[in-house]
Amino acid sequence: MGKCKVSSSHLRQAVERRQQGGPHRHNDKIGKGRKEKTIHDNDRDWAYLLQAAGKKGVKDYEENDFFDTMEELATTVGYHRSRFDKYRSAVSNAHSKAVDKKLMTEKDCWTLSKNFSQKYGYIKKRAVTTYLKKKSEMAKVKGAKKYEEDGDPDDGLRGAITEDKGIQLVRHLSEKGLSAYAQGVVIAHGGLIRHGELVKMQHQHFYQEGGQWHVKVIGGKFRSEDHVDHVFLHRCEKAIANVVKKGGFGLLFPDWDPEVIRHEIKQCAKDNGWDTNKKWDFHCLRHGKAVDNRVLWKLPLNVRMERGRWKDEKVERHYSRYR
Repeated sequence: MGKCKVSSSHLRQAVERRQQGGPHRHNDKIGKGRKEKTIHDNDRDWAYLLQAAGKKGVKDYEENDFFDTMEELATTVGYHRSRFDKYRSAVSNAHSKAVDKKLMTEKDCWTLSKNFSQKYGYIKKRAVTTYLKKKSEMAKVKGAKKYEEDGDPDDGLRGAITEDKGIQLVRHLSEKGLSAYAQGVVIAHGGLIRHGELVKMQHQHFYQEGGQWHVKVIGGKFRSEDHVDHVFLHRCEKAIANVVKKGGFGLLFPDWDPEVIRHEIKQCAKDNGWDTNKKWDFHCLRHGKAVDNRVLWKLPLNVRMERGRWKDEKVERHYSRYR
């Protein structure tokens, strides 16, 4: 179905650039390149969408019909997101054919609007969450270890960026000239800090107590914006000195891009031969530090729970288990 996605891109670009002849001049060329199965699948998906919405044709099928169907599938069924791309392609293809047959104008093709793309992106995120939960449930049936019961289905599939891997990651980021990201990784690892908490952190949130660095984490997962956690930071004095002692007020990492750190962690995992069966992302830092606290530093359970801000022993043991 990849060629259908290309056709949608061509249609949008043509409309935006107001190319002579309109976007549908691409249809013949694209149609010839499609395999028989692709065309059949498009027609089958389009027929399904019409049936689900109780509509008879493209003129009656509206944007709300599409999103109502996608919303239901995204929250209940657990399809992979590629399935949703196929449905989107089916609608775009139906629009293309309708314009060719003069059943509707290009202006009426709501699949080409920016607003549609934004709404569709939200649906895909919902679909990914449902898919991962379903995948996690299947893994549990097969005898996988218990996952953290906080609504994050990826936790059972994640690796752990322990201190040795953390050093590799910091070196990788430094060599790429991404010193701010390297410092952020050190601070996040040292305090078992989540990504959403790190990017909201500000210079004035850091303070010293008893010769040790702490940071006020405001809000955070399952917490209101007026909830503050005072987090102990372990073995990251140099990183703190680089970002805090220079002075400043406001966000600690104002230019932080989550896509950059996500990409670099995956690249580092690949370059250093980390387990390819595991998911490697920013949250792996929290898992890794939990493992270090138990295995490397041999901290007692109550201290480990305090460091990770966990209220349930089962959750801490999930994070700090061997991986």
